Amino acid sequence: MKRILIFTFVIIFSALNLQPATASTQIIITEHSHRQLDGKFFDDDLATLLTYGGRLGQLVFNPARGIRVWEVDAQLVDEVSAMSQGYKLIDGKDGTGKRVAQIWLSQLRAITYGDTTLALPYGNPSGYWIHRLAPKSAQFFLDAGAGHLGAVLGRQIQSVSEYQNLKYSRLDSLSVQAFLSLDGALKISGNFMDPQVLADTKFKSVTVFHPDLDKKTRNLLITDIFQSTNTLTHSVRLAPGRFTITSQKQNLPITIVNDFPKKVKIKILVSAMNGKVVVGDIADETLAPNSKTQVLIPVQVLTSGASQLMVNLHSTTGEALGDAVIYQLSLRVISPVATWLTTAAAVVLFLSAIIQSSRRIRRRRK
Repeated sequence: MKRILIFTFVIIFSALNLQPATASTQIIITEHSHRQLDGKFFDDDLATLLTYGGRLGQLVFNPARGIRVWEVDAQLVDEVSAMSQGYKLIDGKDGTGKRVAQIWLSQLRAITYGDTTLALPYGNPSGYWIHRLAPKSAQFFLDAGAGHLGAVLGRQIQSVSEYQNLKYSRLDSLSVQAFLSLDGALKISGNFMDPQVLADTKFKSVTVFHPDLDKKTRNLLITDIFQSTNTLTHSVRLAPGRFTITSQKQNLPITIVNDFPKKVKIKILVSAMNGKVVVGDIADETLAPNSKTQVLIPVQVLTSGASQLMVNLHSTTGEALGDAVIYQLSLRVISPVATWLTTAAAVVLFLSAIIQSSRRIRRRRK
């Protein structure tokens, strides 16, 4: 009987002390971008979201208790960090959220310390669209998220194992076009860019894939991406001009601008728009960083009139740089045949004048 009582007591005691495993709470902190590629904010909404009563403020000032797993978007943290040092809006006004951003960042560092903290892919873009349009860049955004978040929090951070939003989500064609245009421009110009500027520009390309974008914000981001693409693709460009040619052979000076911080080696392709001009051979040119370089284009004029030269710039691997430029030519050259005939006529007239003078002199002597 005593053994039975002891056995029963042990079972009851064990049952009372076996607590169910406490489930962890997942806290996801993310927000779509609120600034342009140049760093200016197009609205001041983050200043409200970061306050104690704001959505992002409540996540860090009043989180769930117990075991927590934080999943944080480094893009948001980068933007808050920029706010904490003072920032400008696109209308030129100073942002109002500097102090709020400082407090929020301090609370984020404190509240996540000791908890499991993971980094979302930078910008938290749709996993479906990243894997479909830029699968080779998927790991880049994961690694960038961990690196940037760790730098702000001041400790080693690991990334999540996979993207969120892996299921198909509808996306307008303009967003896809904006991403592909900037991605293509970066593939051509990336070798000439400052590494940090290259990374920041690449981050900007995925802002249109954030799942929480409203139509107005999406349009602002799309416009900024297209403008950034246009600036990038025209960082190497031809200066416009027109020429008047007065000699049969002449070198035409054209100016090429390089806004990249690195030297760029280019091929210059020139074609005449009609048969009045022949273009000579042109060697490859190396443009110095942040420079304007004058290049001489050798031409030979066959006849007077008007013509055009179309000039294209290509990288040494064959990609087009900038837009083609058409130069107007005014050809005011006397052809060799005409020059010979004119000279011959002048000689005949000169000889005739000599003969006439000789005859007059003879007549006077007689």
